[in-house]
Amino acid sequence: MDPEKASQLRSAVVWTVVLTAVHFVLGTRTHAVHGLHIALAGLFMVPVIIAAVAMERRGALIAAAAISGIYLLHLLLNWRNSPMSNPDQFAWPVVYVVVGLTAGQLVHTANYRKWQRDEVIRKSQRTEMVQGLTGLLTVLGVRDAATLAHSRRVAAIAVRIGEQMGLDSVVVNDLRLAGLVHDIGKAGVPDDILFKDGSLTEEQTVVMRSHVDLAVSMLRAIPGTDTIARIVSQHHECPDGSGYPRGLRAKAIDPAASILRVADVYAALTEPRPYHTPTDTSAALAVMSELSGSRIDAAAFAALRAVVGHAAASDIIESGSTPAFKEVNT
Repeated sequence: MDPEKASQLRSAVVWTVVLTAVHFVLGTRTHAVHGLHIALAGLFMVPVIIAAVAMERRGALIAAAAISGIYLLHLLLNWRNSPMSNPDQFAWPVVYVVVGLTAGQLVHTANYRKWQRDEVIRKSQRTEMVQGLTGLLTVLGVRDAATLAHSRRVAAIAVRIGEQMGLDSVVVNDLRLAGLVHDIGKAGVPDDILFKDGSLTEEQTVVMRSHVDLAVSMLRAIPGTDTIARIVSQHHECPDGSGYPRGLRAKAIDPAASILRVADVYAALTEPRPYHTPTDTSAALAVMSELSGSRIDAAAFAALRAVVGHAAASDIIESGSTPAFKEVNT
């Protein structure tokens, strides 16, 4: 439960307990005390309204029912033979329900209108984000078509792994977007390093690895990409802490980034590169099995193995096909 709502409900409970205690302790034999009881009966509306604010109509009904029960019990136990007893007192439970439902409906309407405003803002930000990401992918495609094709394939694989692991649609979509732009920083890597045949020198490796920070910088310039930027920033981190750029260990790595890394490694092993020929699925899985738990996440790798065992998923993974960018983000 939301901490703010939990605090409001605790406040309603405290109000109810205090009012109930005072109500039952006071006698009903004098007019002065009788007037105080009427005031206390009115104050019972406070926890009803607080519950309505916390849980809208449902909270109001629950609070009204509980307080009505307390109030009626007090009437039956203490006012049966009291000279101040009055049939009008039995109207209070009705008042609690009416006030609670009215307050709950007002809160519900206010929350719904706020949600509508937030939804308009969210859609506007999402449109701006999609336009920004589309621009980045266009730049990458012009600079390096092979990396763009790799990114699309990684996105497709990451989505399949996420679905296999039972992740919700929001996380899966974040994986899709992060997969598409995870190598966008390579657009800022010099040609002699990006397209080099053979192994990189130590200095060149440092420059190549800077593509992660470059990608994060590009993404953070686009509103609404905080989650995607975080996933991209960690997609080269390893469970044993040997990854880059920050050397994070398993518990500190975003689970989505761990999935993206598995997808990236599998795609890299099974695609032609200037420095190696592609391996087949069995060989790639054999290599990754040796890395499982240390260089790649074991759970994400297990999901990948399950995915490539399904013909339909394997077709997408092997072909490298992936939905168009605009389709991905609708």
